[in-house]
Amino acid sequence: MSSIRNITESRKVGVLMRPILAASATSLTTLFLAFGSLVGGTTTEANACACGCSVFDVSGLDMMPQEQESGGRIFFEYWSQDQTQNYVGSSKAPAALNGDKEIKTQWYNVGLSYNFNRDWGIMIRVPITADRSLTTETDYLYQGQIQTFNAKSFGDLEIMGVYTGFFPDMSTGLIFGLKLPTGTYTALGMDRDNQIGTGSTDLILGAFHRGLLSGDNAWQYFSQFVWRQPFAYKSAVDAQGFFDGSLGVVQTYHPGMQIDGAVGIVYNNWYNVLGFDKITPLAQVIVSHRDSDSGTGADPLNSGFDRVMVSPGIEFTKVIDEANKYVLKTYVDVEIPVYYRATAASNGGQEGQLVAPYLLKMTSSFNF
Repeated sequence: MSSIRNITESRKVGVLMRPILAASATSLTTLFLAFGSLVGGTTTEANACACGCSVFDVSGLDMMPQEQESGGRIFFEYWSQDQTQNYVGSSKAPAALNGDKEIKTQWYNVGLSYNFNRDWGIMIRVPITADRSLTTETDYLYQGQIQTFNAKSFGDLEIMGVYTGFFPDMSTGLIFGLKLPTGTYTALGMDRDNQIGTGSTDLILGAFHRGLLSGDNAWQYFSQFVWRQPFAYKSAVDAQGFFDGSLGVVQTYHPGMQIDGAVGIVYNNWYNVLGFDKITPLAQVIVSHRDSDSGTGADPLNSGFDRVMVSPGIEFTKVIDEANKYVLKTYVDVEIPVYYRATAASNGGQEGQLVAPYLLKMTSSFNF
């Protein structure tokens, strides 16, 4: 992570207070939105299968513009999770209670972000390939028969604007944009909450902030959150008769709103190590809430979740051409659930939600 401009003793007290107030506001907003769903007495239920992959947007440093980065950035992302553990409520449950046995997903994204100046920027994320497999009981030939279905296609495209004009160091910003329904949502063998694409257009709103924990800039903190609200939906033919036993019926599906928030600390003073110009380790807590789905093709009694994850991460920086600001960065983290609330209703003897024991994120980028 690039250095944030040091605050000198010559600055006035009023200037010093601005980042502090911004940090407090952004951090409190993140915690309020994310944690509020856990303690506010909501009655939303847990999705049996959907991954909630938007959580990758708030982990780490790779999506936050830096003070020196007033140009462009090309990036590649790899996201992965393997959902194998059945949960009912906040406890692990026997696999036999859930007809679904495993959901394995890999996302391969490319993207471009460009800061036109210190105030405005844009980011485009293109999921060139999303690969999901579902292993589930089908009872096709006999009771308890297990089959695996696979969907591999282009994912849902995201276009977002970024505003960082609050402070000269670009430490605080807003994110706003849309997710478009470009991914498939009609793959055979998968109901709507397991599809690669949601079939919805989503409004994306978020914010982030970085700040100092020590005067020498060695320790920093960050907070960020992203809110996704679907507002336009596409129906699809239920080719398998998942919901009423009737094949070919057009079903509606409205995915639930999701909020993801993260708060973390960063060690920013590890230079010239192992051939890298800089190595930046971090630790973070990530909190998510998703509302239940709705529609005739949804399962509202088994959709939505609350979760808390801890995540160690690390970023490697290599300067290629300092004069032209050509920089290579690679960021990696592992996200481990420490709390999961999966309220599940009984549906024909099947209940529960498949949870991944960990999520993996990797981002490589070229700044220019």
